[in-house]
Amino acid sequence: MNIEHFSTTCEDGVSLQGELFIPERPRAVVQFSCGTATPTKVYRHFLSHIAQAGFICALWDYRGSEIYQENLSQCQYQYADYGRQDMPAVKQYLRQRFPELPLVLLGHSAGGQQFGFMPDYSGVVGAISIGASSGYTGNMPLSYRLKAYWYFYAFMPASVAWRGYVATKSLGIMEDLPTGVATQWRDWCSKPDYFFDPQFRGQTLPADLFCDIHFPIQVYYASDDTIATPQNIDNFWRHVHSSAGVEIQQLDSKELKVKRIDHFGYFSRALKSQFWPQIIADINRFLD
Repeated sequence: MNIEHFSTTCEDGVSLQGELFIPERPRAVVQFSCGTATPTKVYRHFLSHIAQAGFICALWDYRGSEIYQENLSQCQYQYADYGRQDMPAVKQYLRQRFPELPLVLLGHSAGGQQFGFMPDYSGVVGAISIGASSGYTGNMPLSYRLKAYWYFYAFMPASVAWRGYVATKSLGIMEDLPTGVATQWRDWCSKPDYFFDPQFRGQTLPADLFCDIHFPIQVYYASDDTIATPQNIDNFWRHVHSSAGVEIQQLDSKELKVKRIDHFGYFSRALKSQFWPQIIADINRFLD
């Protein structure tokens, strides 16, 4: 397997970078989209494993991420740019680079939400969303809800006032975020239906989100996920329809014989033999 660097440019001129995991005889291309402010290293072992099964995997990061060394206090980016600008640009690059291969969309959290903002699904044969749901803080466990409130309504405004951006990396939990990205994220999380809420859909966002989907969508979430809770899963995916169907499956940490999955454990090597093969099976099912 070879690992290659790639770059592409969004419609608005923003440049993105990433890596391609390329097996010897690839049968499809997997476009992987990360969770919000999640370092790409979290996903490397997972995607390397998927690539070894015969699928080119693209691992890249959103605009405003640390790898681009931008002055975040000057960035005017919005959270929705991930799906409206970044994902389409990576997709266009992959389709041009590998025009003969079918494309699978694979995403974690925001990466499994915002593919619905993309204007063009040509070549896509299926999508897999992991831990992707409404991010409504009111449906999170109390302890995590309090942390989210503190982050959004105390730490975030203080950080913006001090540094001009949200310096989350200083907490040791996520990458830093431009103010516009974090603010829009907070606003969506204040509504049970997230960005499907009428305050956003048809206003600051297009009305035709997740429109005209004709490929199967597979959704996974963990029973102990503090963000993608059953209520948040339902509040998000009841708005999404596909002529090929949307399947939702809950993962139980006890059944998978791990102590915890939560929101990031899906990509832990502890689930290499229990969960990762299911992703490979799903991709093969899409190809069939």
